[in-house]
Amino acid sequence: MSVYKDGAFWRADVYFRGKRVKVKKGFFSKREAKAWHDDAFLKYVPDVKPQEKVLFSAIINLFEEFHLPKIAASTRRRYMQDIEIRIRPLMGHIAIADIAPIFLEKIVQKIFASLTVKTANNCVGLLKTIFNQGARWGMINSELMKHIQMRKIHRKPYTWWQNKEDIMKFLEVAKDDRYYLAYRLGLECGMRIGEIVGLTKSAVDLKNCFIHIHQQWQEKEKKYAPPKHGKMRYIRFQRDSELYTLLEHAVMLNPKEERMFLTPEGKIVNANHLSCTFFQRLIEKSGVPRIRFHDLRHTFASWYMMMGGSIWDLKGILGHSDIATTQKYAHLSKHGVEVPELFTVDRKIE
Repeated sequence: MSVYKDGAFWRADVYFRGKRVKVKKGFFSKREAKAWHDDAFLKYVPDVKPQEKVLFSAIINLFEEFHLPKIAASTRRRYMQDIEIRIRPLMGHIAIADIAPIFLEKIVQKIFASLTVKTANNCVGLLKTIFNQGARWGMINSELMKHIQMRKIHRKPYTWWQNKEDIMKFLEVAKDDRYYLAYRLGLECGMRIGEIVGLTKSAVDLKNCFIHIHQQWQEKEKKYAPPKHGKMRYIRFQRDSELYTLLEHAVMLNPKEERMFLTPEGKIVNANHLSCTFFQRLIEKSGVPRIRFHDLRHTFASWYMMMGGSIWDLKGILGHSDIATTQKYAHLSKHGVEVPELFTVDRKIE
């Protein structure tokens, strides 16, 4: 780690090509240490020029060292996989000065030829990010980036249960299932599966009727983490609702246990098993249209708008960082505002 706590103060280490080249201690805050680190790093890197026949792997190495630690663990893992399997083998051995537009376009073609459009777009987007960082460091010509183009994806419409009868059929079959509450939280609160599995009793306030979404369970890392986009939020529920009764029962059950969703052996339920095995078995048994566990969230949002909900309130409930993401549900609202008649002109209609 380049910026870290050193006793009562903060310290910053600048690494270049795997070697520590500058150190400064005694910062009072992490922000001060990071600001010094970034400034020192950016001053040091431009000493390397493309004409020195430096290989593109030098930019990749700097990207891994300087940029990767700043991003979320799940994204970092995907980036590292793309770098090791695709980008480094394709470009790492090429001298920066020898990278030409036609070469880049051929590299992009190779990536799209071997992967699905979505996966290829992720890889090409990462390559463009690496080029952007290299340009910031003065190591590569920024004009080359325009030759790294992602392709447009024609997205399939999201799926959800459009008929209330299907929802009730599913709930009737699922009501005796061990994880029934998990399905209700998806359907009635729009919670993500990581937020559901990571829900603890202390996050459920029965007195004031709200759920505090402040963490999620990361299945691959087997640990708790902040919710997506780091957006904590509160979801309110009605005191006289079935959801209240289910939450009350779950909170009162086994008072010494803080976690909500456990296996019969007392371990936290595997999110993949919950979504792909237990949930899908119930769908098959109930005979309703097949959807993913995440589509419970879409079902909630769609019905929320059809029942007259506000798009801005929905944004807060779902924890979206951008209203544009929530707008895909806006057309379902049946409570549009009429435009008033503002101007009247008398004219004869013959």
